[in-house]
Amino acid sequence: MKKAILTLAILLAICTVCVAQRQKVTVGKDGEMIVNGDTVAYIEKEGCKLLSATCRFIVIDLNDDMLITVTQQSFTDRERTSPEFPDGTPTAYMVFSFRGYDEVAETDSPFAPKEESVAKLIARWHLLKDKKLDPEAVQQFITANGRKFSDKERRQNQPPTIIIQQ
Repeated sequence: MKKAILTLAILLAICTVCVAQRQKVTVGKDGEMIVNGDTVAYIEKEGCKLLSATCRFIVIDLNDDMLITVTQQSFTDRERTSPEFPDGTPTAYMVFSFRGYDEVAETDSPFAPKEESVAKLIARWHLLKDKKLDPEAVQQFITANGRKFSDKERRQNQPPTIIIQQ
């Protein structure tokens, strides 16, 4: 009986921690990125309309300093064909650039991303700490995501290697 109570207490503690760590992320009408009721940054959107040539989000801290630029890119993935797309599937992805970092990270993207989806991704990865970039979280994000889409596009667009034997 004591074991069952101890196990139940441990499970309750774990559930409480999980619920406490769950973040409520919203974007206010003026672009405020609000995490658990606290404004941590602002998000500005450029383009991102249907058939728009540009789609970019700029995350700015409370002092108007740019922290993160998120740009949507796309390419035709020739490895993924279907009856609708025999020459390859259109593939959209987001490129995250961080102030002070030379490396970028690429993630999946919907074709019409919204400020809230970008804010939720930033919050999920804990990229902001004390309303500034968290260097450790940024490096983990870059390492985990890398340049998987642009590398794949580059590989697909390389001309074939021709070996001439004499």
